[in-house]
Amino acid sequence: MFNPENAPNLNNTELNPNEVEADVSAAEKLEGELTPEELEKLKAEEEQETRGPELTPEEQLKNLENKIEVRQQEITELTESIEGTKAKLNEVREKFGLPPSEEQPPSVLSDKEKLAKLQAEQEALEKQKEELIDQQEKERLIREEKEKILQEKLDELFKEFETLAPRELESIVRSGKTREGRNVESSSMGKLDPEIAKSLAKAFKEGIKLLPKVLEVAPELLKKFDEDLTKEATERVEQKLKEKKQNMEEKPEEPKSEEKPEIPEGKTPPDEIESEQNPIEGENIGSPKM
Repeated sequence: MFNPENAPNLNNTELNPNEVEADVSAAEKLEGELTPEELEKLKAEEEQETRGPELTPEEQLKNLENKIEVRQQEITELTESIEGTKAKLNEVREKFGLPPSEEQPPSVLSDKEKLAKLQAEQEALEKQKEELIDQQEKERLIREEKEKILQEKLDELFKEFETLAPRELESIVRSGKTREGRNVESSSMGKLDPEIAKSLAKAFKEGIKLLPKVLEVAPELLKKFDEDLTKEATERVEQKLKEKKQNMEEKPEEPKSEEKPEIPEGKTPPDEIESEQNPIEGENIGSPKM
């Protein structure tokens, strides 16, 4: 007899291998048409969708602080619960005329295990927070060092501009190139893009020499040298941090001076009284006996 429950479901893709094969072939064909860079970008986008939006360092720090606060609250509540349970058990023992017990009941032991786990999690979160703050501080120092290096390079470039003939400088201001049509080459910044050279020469002519103002007329400057600046600034900052750490390790701890209690006027210090009452052995005090 025909049983409709046992009849194959033609709409089920699991029982329709042709459609499944077609989908797989289409995916493979699509991957084959993409360049390696496009495939890498596609994978990165898929990973980003899985992870969700990237948090800023400030958001990460705030998130960690919230977790630390929650863990601390849990630790406080569990500690109070353990102490309360122990106190109640001792009250019951006291009613029966028994002394307080040092043994831990199973419920307290279980809570203590939870407490140890929470404290370990708290320590790990605190460490993450400390590392994140250190990383943020390092990034801030690198940003400041990058600006400092770029300012140094600009100062050198402007000194070179000062030595140029007026016509040569005017040519750079107009076209970003020398009178011979060559790209401007600086000892501090290397070969300059004509547009950047033009912006910097114009800034120099107008007396703009400080980096924040220079970046207003040449905003592409920082981006152009960003990779080299980041590398140099990172090396400088890491070297400074290393030296600072070494100095802290080498610096001996200053011994704490023992503060003596103030003695009121007219009173003899206790140590002097003691020395008077206990004369040094072998010395004669007072008149010798006849």
